[in-house]
Amino acid sequence: MVAAGMRRYRVRSSAHATLVGPSGDDVVDPAALFPGHTGPLRLEIGCGHGEFISQLAAAHPAERFLGIEYDPLRVTKIAHKCLGLGADNVRVFQGEAHRFVHVRLPTASVDRIYILFPDPWPKPGHRRRRLMNRHFLHDLSRIAAPGCRLEIASDTHDYAFQALSNLTTLHGLWHNRFPAGYAIDIPTRFPTVFERYKKSEGCTIAYLRLERTAVEAPRVPELLEFGRALAPRPLPTPTRPT
Repeated sequence: MVAAGMRRYRVRSSAHATLVGPSGDDVVDPAALFPGHTGPLRLEIGCGHGEFISQLAAAHPAERFLGIEYDPLRVTKIAHKCLGLGADNVRVFQGEAHRFVHVRLPTASVDRIYILFPDPWPKPGHRRRRLMNRHFLHDLSRIAAPGCRLEIASDTHDYAFQALSNLTTLHGLWHNRFPAGYAIDIPTRFPTVFERYKKSEGCTIAYLRLERTAVEAPRVPELLEFGRALAPRPLPTPTRPT
């Protein structure tokens, strides 16, 4: 059932479509997506309603932003928010996050990654569905350029600590930027609606901040989806701005 406030996003205008990335399994070429732009490339995984990525992109017009969101109505809403702020340096893709990272993003292509309040699947029987498992974080390590900053936030502390544990077992790939390993309730410049709501309820938020080293990420097995292996796909070496 579609909420009343989301029904208007069933129709995607031609203006919205200019900020929506192409579907399919072709490897994303940032140079083609953002002709004439060579600034750093940032990625938000799970953009929700688009508050964070639209404001961040508007604040950094010289940089390039990719968003991935599963819900097609939210994809249109994110494009709508970006247009409202004049942020035409965003491309939003609709799809499943792990498959998108595994299949569509080139090696060492991303300079900043944000995973803000991913679904925690709190029931014990559902935790296998959590996104930030070791396999996904291996794939994330492959697409992260040396020096890439990874920012994670969750109000479900055991999920944040699970992600931190998985990242620390990827030996030599990530360096923790917080002395204690994590931080609680730090100020954020562009809080999401969910973050503001949780803080108003008195919930505490756990934050992780890690930086990618120059160690090459080992190749991981092909991702299984519905019991079928994805066909191997060559990943181009990106052209990095000098």
